[in-house]
Amino acid sequence: MARGFWAASTMIGFACAVAALVSFGSAPAAAQSNDKPSKDQAVRLVFQRFDGNGDGKITNAEFMKVGEQDFLAFDANKDGSVSKKEFLDPKPHHLANVSAGDLAEAEKIWAQQFDALDTDKNGVLSEAEHQKAGKRSFAHMDANKDGVITLAEMSAVAK
Repeated sequence: MARGFWAASTMIGFACAVAALVSFGSAPAAAQSNDKPSKDQAVRLVFQRFDGNGDGKITNAEFMKVGEQDFLAFDANKDGSVSKKEFLDPKPHHLANVSAGDLAEAEKIWAQQFDALDTDKNGVLSEAEHQKAGKRSFAHMDANKDGVITLAEMSAVAK
């Protein structure tokens, strides 16, 4: 996956979900066919996850809700922040049956993501840092600034 995509997509849910689906084939469709989904299929699956009401548009509220759910999933000890150790845990990334090599590659990507998200460099990701990253990601993906993200806009960011 392109490095520019990782820099632009700093929200835990979006970045990790596309990475897992494309790189490691953890999507339901991939599990059924034993093939890794294409980037387009992965983006479509992620889009569907964020589009809570299924209307073909992701509002900021829908986007932030999924981000909040993901943050809570990463916060294993429920202390209101995500440590690097929690962030590198494969369980909240929903990776199933990946090879040791794929897991090592994923952990390198996740470590880079964590370092970018931890803007105050204190070794933990606060809810405020995560929300700020979510707002940046939403604004970046909402290319026409109409307050919603379409599948085409999300796909353009993932290229």
